[in-house]
Amino acid sequence: MESPCYPCVRGKFLLTVGFIAMIMANSQENPGKQFKMTVRNELTKDVTLFWEEEIDQYRHEVGLVKSHGGEAIFDAFAGHVFSYVHKEERHFVEAPADAEEHFVVLNANEEDILVRCSTTAKGREEPERLIDFHVRPNWSPRGAARFLSLIRHKHYDGVAINRVVKNFLTQFGIPSNPETRLELGSLEFQDDPNVGIPFVPGMLSFAGNGKNSRTTEVFVVMPDCIHLSSFGKEPWETPFGFVGSFEESVVTDWYDGYGDMPPDGNGPDPQKIYPENGYEYLEKEFPKMDYINACIVIREHWSDEL
Repeated sequence: MESPCYPCVRGKFLLTVGFIAMIMANSQENPGKQFKMTVRNELTKDVTLFWEEEIDQYRHEVGLVKSHGGEAIFDAFAGHVFSYVHKEERHFVEAPADAEEHFVVLNANEEDILVRCSTTAKGREEPERLIDFHVRPNWSPRGAARFLSLIRHKHYDGVAINRVVKNFLTQFGIPSNPETRLELGSLEFQDDPNVGIPFVPGMLSFAGNGKNSRTTEVFVVMPDCIHLSSFGKEPWETPFGFVGSFEESVVTDWYDGYGDMPPDGNGPDPQKIYPENGYEYLEKEFPKMDYINACIVIREHWSDEL
């Protein structure tokens, strides 16, 4: 079986583009250190990226960035402006000042990327309820990109909603396949800068346990959260989206009878989920736990699959 590429999408490739010769001539007009800039295309069409040269007012073609999560990495200087066309409209991206590196998601003017999941509810008494996650790449570009990659690779399909704590949070994301759990557990990705988006009930964020420790586990801030002020203090806690129609959503119907993980509750111990028999442990010890059935990126699927 072909090994998946993260955070790229299988079948897409990582395009590394160098055009140092062009930009060095303009570097004195745009002072600052050269750095690597990663551009990720979350649109449904390939786009061609251009560098907008100010001196000669000339538009240089940089390269093609593939759709559905394709990436290009290239050299940039602070203040350089790049552009691309989507739906006959030109959009612009500016390289930031004083950056060591930069990660940007191309999403045109479409602020949200909608993900729809089917889940069980009420301790699996209800086999299928829908929930919409609104992903906002400008809040947390690396987090949004990783979440969408995991959705496209179907890694959230069949996962347990293994931590449901009323008035606090719900957490999920440990893959059901043992080989995938082992592989993804080592694929940590870099934290995103905190852009000041406050946590409120319904927010989505990756969980972590240290700097640059995010992998696959995601949490949702629950209604009437009594620990709201504690979120966002750690570098890995940056919201990348929110639950649509939150107050009417399925989140309050996910089974919460087990409480938090030990030692604060009688819920599943994550350290017992990650081994090869982890999901057998969940099925045996926590028979009322709810699960995510399947997820899709809505704009990539125009049929009523869920």
